Amino acid sequence: MVLELDDTRVSSGVSGLDGLLEGGLIKGRSVLLAGGPGTGKSILSWQFLFDGISKGETGVLVSLDQSRQLLIEDMSKMGWDAREAIDSNSLTLLSGDLRIIPRETGYEYMIAFDHPMLREQPFTVPRLASVVKEKAREISATRIVVDGIGPLLELAGSHFEIRQLVYSFMKEIVTKDGTVLMTHELRSQPRATNDEMPYFISDGVIKLDMVKSSGDFVRTLRIVKMRGTSHVMRPVMFKISDDGITLFPETRLPD
Repeated sequence: MVLELDDTRVSSGVSGLDGLLEGGLIKGRSVLLAGGPGTGKSILSWQFLFDGISKGETGVLVSLDQSRQLLIEDMSKMGWDAREAIDSNSLTLLSGDLRIIPRETGYEYMIAFDHPMLREQPFTVPRLASVVKEKAREISATRIVVDGIGPLLELAGSHFEIRQLVYSFMKEIVTKDGTVLMTHELRSQPRATNDEMPYFISDGVIKLDMVKSSGDFVRTLRIVKMRGTSHVMRPVMFKISDDGITLFPETRLPD
């Protein structure tokens, strides 16, 4: 069944997920996709972007831990033509990495982009927010993805600084017409520093996981929180195929 979304909702682009959220994500809010390595965070965020592009919308993708070329190749393997989307101004892709710059009094963390127009000067987090906001305005982007906020967390030394840094970044790039997805890789150690801090500064949190069941591993998705809407709270099974992510809301996890 295809859900009819009202103008306050935005489709996630993932089969089965909108129904768990009373019709989709809420327009103009931020959602964090959290999970360990290989759980499908990036794929879900790309699926969200290209769902919008297929409907005539525009999007911005920011990656702080993968090169532009690798991103385009990986999206192509999933069937999404990032080059065509970029050439048609449907997608703006900003990729870069975290670098340590020596200073007289120590070191400073900076973000360096591989985009030709942004390559000359490293960016601080506030400057990054300004660039993302400007690029979104240039193409009237309604969907923004920040794939990998881990480098932003590395810029802060305390829980308070992390909260303020990521919160201010998120507040800068969220607009009433622009829905933001951010991904965050959880560390494998229990109670690892920085793991849960971003949970409190986003409007929604969706956790992706792989759990062992009946001798095999099963992919699960759980909506931890979502402000402004009711939602299913139990873990839901999903699979990743050439078509992206598909949820199975009616399937129960084996005991």
